[in-house]
Amino acid sequence: MKKGCPDAGLPPTNVKCPQCRKGTLEVARGRFGPIYKCTDGCGYWLESRPTGAKCTYLRGRTKCGALMVRGTKTIPDRCSDKSCPNRNPHKLKNKVA
Repeated sequence: MKKGCPDAGLPPTNVKCPQCRKGTLEVARGRFGPIYKCTDGCGYWLESRPTGAKCTYLRGRTKCGALMVRGTKTIPDRCSDKSCPNRNPHKLKNKVA
C-alpha cells in the first residue's frame, strides 16, 4: 500500500489467493474505494474483504468452494462467486449449512 492512501490503515487479510495460491489478498486502492488483490500479481481481486472461509452452498452434489466475503449490517457473509445463489444469502429460502 502506498503512502497517503486512505485505506492504508486496514489490517492485512492473510487469506491465500484462490487463483494462483502463491500470494495473499491484501487491500489496494480501487477506483471506488478499497479492493483486495493478489500480492503475487496474478490479477485476482475482490471488491469486498475476504473472510478466509469457503462457500458451503451445494450445487448439485458438490460444494461451491469459492471464498466468502464480509457482508453488511443487514446481509450476512456471502459468496464471492457471482453465479452462486449464496451471493445473496438474504434471498435464499433454505439457509446454507
